[in-house]
Amino acid sequence: MARRPPVRAKRATTARKMAERFNCSIRTVMRAIALPREEYLASHTVNRSKPWEALGMSRATWYRKGKPLDAPANPKLEEVA
Repeated sequence: MARRPPVRAKRATTARKMAERFNCSIRTVMRAIALPREEYLASHTVNRSKPWEALGMSRATWYRKGKPLDAPANPKLEEVA
């Protein structure tokens, strides 16, 4: 069975190709390119802060309408952001 190409490529080369190039294991390459947990959590805090609750809408509506670009003059939103 043929492999499907990845839906979204984040890197130009795969971990397997990098491991072959640098003569190390795939796991070593994955550890080297992985983000530290603190950096990952800093960029993925939307679900933890729940900004849709401050706007009085459901999570599904929040994602359908998209994240507001300009913060409205609502004091509740300043606490979330």
